[in-house]
Amino acid sequence: MKNAIRIFGLLLTVILLCACVVSCDEGPTGAAKYDTSVTGEGVNVRMTRVKEQVDSMEAEDFEPSDQASDYVLIKVKNYGDIVVVLRGDIAPITVKNFKTLVENKFYNGTVFHRVIENFMIQGGGYVVFDGSFREKPADEIKGEFTNNGVVNNLTHVRGVISMARVSGQNDSASSQFFIVHQTNDSTRNLNADYATFGYVLAGMDVVDAIATCEVNNPESSAPSPVEDVVVESITFVQPKK
Repeated sequence: MKNAIRIFGLLLTVILLCACVVSCDEGPTGAAKYDTSVTGEGVNVRMTRVKEQVDSMEAEDFEPSDQASDYVLIKVKNYGDIVVVLRGDIAPITVKNFKTLVENKFYNGTVFHRVIENFMIQGGGYVVFDGSFREKPADEIKGEFTNNGVVNNLTHVRGVISMARVSGQNDSASSQFFIVHQTNDSTRNLNADYATFGYVLAGMDVVDAIATCEVNNPESSAPSPVEDVVVESITFVQPKK
């Protein structure tokens, strides 16, 4: 009887361990592998896993989704496609807001208006009007970062997407986002003050091309592309089965 109980216990342990491996590491078929075992503020992000996943797939690995998903495709005119995974387990408020904007087609026709090579490309808040940028307003949200009382362990490394703040206020982020071009001291300095919420799974070559495009006022803090870099659309996608 004791042996039977012992064997049953061992089998139960093996089953639970296998379930953990599937839920924590594998994810759905063809999807990015990241930790979904804990949700909400304070997720302990495994940055080694994030770095492995950045640009680990191709845009062709994804297909359109009829419903909101954790994956979006950013189609940039004359540049190509960028696929981003949204980490709602890390920054739930930010991701919910971003998904709502995507659902409402808010980003369609906006531009990457601020581009700094080896730092980041920033967009999502302006459209081109009469040859200049016109702001496209959106509601402000809580900033999900450490210096605003929210634990966010997804750091600003190459390929990570984060929210820009339109003023010095902690809760001034709305629609503008940026994608980190290269990891360096400048990006590390952002870690406690900006809300990271996902990372690029495919299309870092597109990010590279945008980051190295010709810009106006390259020595300024806000150089803008000489030729408009237009976001044709941001839509939900899902990994192909």
